[in-house]
Amino acid sequence: MTRRVAIANQKGGVGKTTVALGLASAASAAGISTLLIDLDPQGNATSCLGVDPADLEFTANDVLHADAKGVAADAIAPSKWDHISLIGSDLSLAERDGDQALGSEHRLRKALDTDVLGSFELVLIDCQPSVGKLVSNALIASDSVLIVTEPSVSASQGVANVMHTVDTVKELFNPALELLGVILNRVPPRSREAEFRTEELSSALGERLWSPHIPLRTVIAEAQGAREPIHAYGNRAADLISIFDVHLARIMNGGK
Repeated sequence: MTRRVAIANQKGGVGKTTVALGLASAASAAGISTLLIDLDPQGNATSCLGVDPADLEFTANDVLHADAKGVAADAIAPSKWDHISLIGSDLSLAERDGDQALGSEHRLRKALDTDVLGSFELVLIDCQPSVGKLVSNALIASDSVLIVTEPSVSASQGVANVMHTVDTVKELFNPALELLGVILNRVPPRSREAEFRTEELSSALGERLWSPHIPLRTVIAEAQGAREPIHAYGNRAADLISIFDVHLARIMNGGK
């Protein structure tokens, strides 16, 4: 069965794309056939996978605009990384967040209704930082959601807002949607504030806050700039590689 995981938070700058790419890197290293859907108009996941949106025949914007069953199959393109395919995005995708047509929240799920999807073991949907129509599309098309946050003063409220959105989508549109957990990203090595916020999140979320947490490391930015998977950095990123491997295994095991 193909697992579909939306990676979300309404707050920008918490590193959703970093987590999506880290999980894709782990999947690539493990030989797990994965489709990454870039549902953020900034298109950072697209470029970090070594793809120029200008070279794509169809993007995520085309997929949602078409509003047709199975059309996502036409937009799937290979990435630079082994075993990772992509539905890329560019700034034109921002137009879809303003769609007011009845049922526009269901377009991605309809588009993914294709036999081609069965060739992938995992689908990762990198969401834009909001709780608008694009995120609703991602949540309705997914079977689970992974929230990414950071140890900051607004972290708890941001997570609570996304969890409320998840509950609403589950109640109204997608009863099968489950919250896998919350990943804490961009954790600095020594910070009393970060330690306090981490404890605050742990107290509020309990086992839903996954561990290990992802440290703030310059090698992540280096890998993204080089359009390379973090697993390509070997010993320099050994701790990060281990963390993303653990989280990927948990996703493939249904969050357990």
